[in-house]
Amino acid sequence: MTDPAGLTLVELLPLLEQRVLSARELVQACLARIERCEDQVRAFVVLTPERALAAADRADALRAARESVGFLAGVPIALKDLYLTDGLPTTASSRVLEGHDPGIDATVWTRLREAGAGLLGKTVLHEFAYGTGSHPTRNPWDLRRTPGGSSGGSAAALAARMVPLATGSDTGGSLRIPAAACGLSSLRPTFGRVSKHGVLPLSQTLDTTGPMARRMLDVALVLRLLAGYDPLDPDSLDEPVPDYPTAVPTDLAGIRIGLPTSAFWDGVDPQVDRLCADGLELLAERGAELVEVTPPRGTEQVMAVPGVYGDTQGPEALGHHREWLADREQLYGEVVLRRLHQAREVTPERYAAAHRDRARWSDDWRELFATHGLAAVAHPTITQPPGELPGPGPSIAPSKAWSVAGFPSLSVPVGLDDRGLPVGLELSGLPEHEADLVGLGVVVDEQVQLWRREPENR
Repeated sequence: MTDPAGLTLVELLPLLEQRVLSARELVQACLARIERCEDQVRAFVVLTPERALAAADRADALRAARESVGFLAGVPIALKDLYLTDGLPTTASSRVLEGHDPGIDATVWTRLREAGAGLLGKTVLHEFAYGTGSHPTRNPWDLRRTPGGSSGGSAAALAARMVPLATGSDTGGSLRIPAAACGLSSLRPTFGRVSKHGVLPLSQTLDTTGPMARRMLDVALVLRLLAGYDPLDPDSLDEPVPDYPTAVPTDLAGIRIGLPTSAFWDGVDPQVDRLCADGLELLAERGAELVEVTPPRGTEQVMAVPGVYGDTQGPEALGHHREWLADREQLYGEVVLRRLHQAREVTPERYAAAHRDRARWSDDWRELFATHGLAAVAHPTITQPPGELPGPGPSIAPSKAWSVAGFPSLSVPVGLDDRGLPVGLELSGLPEHEADLVGLGVVVDEQVQLWRREPENR
C-alpha cells in the first residue's frame, strides 16, 4: 500500500471505513514522518502521540465491532497553538503564555474530537499570530525558506506529510499565505462562519478560524463539520451551513471571474504570474469567463500600511494584550512588542474611521460584483516566492483586502515554479456564495493535483 501519511483525507476515509487501513497504522505512518522530518522542519510546539494513538485504537475497536463511528474517527490532526486544549498548554508560540493550561477546549477542537479525531500535536505560529513568519519552522519545499504564517507550523506539518489535517486562523491572511507558500488548500471563511470560541484572539472583528489540508475537497469536507452556529461565540452566524462541494463542478458556463486591473496583480514575480494565469485558464476551459475589473474607490487606503486594516487590527490587538503587557512585557518577542507599541498611535478617531471605511469597502465590492455579474475575484495569494530565513514572512497584501471586506477567500495551489516552490491562486467571493467559491477552488485543485507531489527537500 502507498504510505498512508502521503494520502489525502478523501483517500483515507474510505480505507479506514472499509478497514483496509487501521487508524493505528495511519497514526504510526504519521509518526514515522515526524521522526524523519521534524528535526529539520520544526513544525510542532508539542507532540501528543499518546492522544492520537488512543483515539485511533478507539476507532479501530468500534469499527471491528461494527459500531458507528464519527466522521473523522481515528484521523490524527494538528491544532495551531492558539486553540485552547484542556490539559495541554496553549502558548501562542510566546514565552508570555509558557505553561498556560486554559482548562477548556476550543469549540473547533471539541467538534473535531467528537467526530473521532485524535490530537497529534500543536503547531508553531508567528507569536500571537501577529505576523507572517513562523520561527523556527521551515518550509518543507525548501528548508532555507519560510513556510509563511501565522499558521506556518500547521502548513509545514501538512506539506511534510506529518499529518493529513490541521487547523489555523486567519486575520489578514494567516491561513491563505502559508497555504500558498507550502502548496496547500485553505479557506478564510466568512466572518462568523466557524466558531472562534476558545481561540486566542488577535483582532476581534477580523479573526476567522478554519481548516487547512493538502486538498481542497478535504477542506470542504471538514468545513461541513466545523461551520455552524456556536452560542459560545458572540460573532457566530446563526444561519444554515453552506453546501460545501463533495465533487468537482463540471460546468462553469456563466461564471464570471474578475481580474483587478490595479493593486492586486502589481509587482508579481513572473513565475507566480504565469502559474496563476495557468490556473485561471483551467477555469476558463470549463466555461468560466475572465473579465478585467477596476477595484473600487479606497483601494489605496485599504492596501496602505497601516491603512484600514492596521487601524482596525492594532487597537484590537492592544486591547487583548494590555493586561499581559502590564506585567510580562519583557517576555514578548521584539517584532510583536514593536507592533503593539505602534498600535498605541492609533487614535479612537482613526479606529472609528477604519470601521466606516470597512463598511464602505464591503458595500463597494458588493456593487462591483453585481455590476459585473462576478462569482469571484482572482489574484496571486502571495506575489513573490516565500523568502529565505531569517528574513521576514510574506506580505499580507493583497490578502488583507478580503479580511477588511469580510468576504470568504481561499488559496489553492496552481503548481510549482522553476525553483520547485509552490504557487497559490487566491479566489474571493461574496459571503452568501461561499460554497460556490470553494467549488471553483476544487476545480483548479483537482486538475493541478499538487497534493500528489511531495517536497524533495524535507
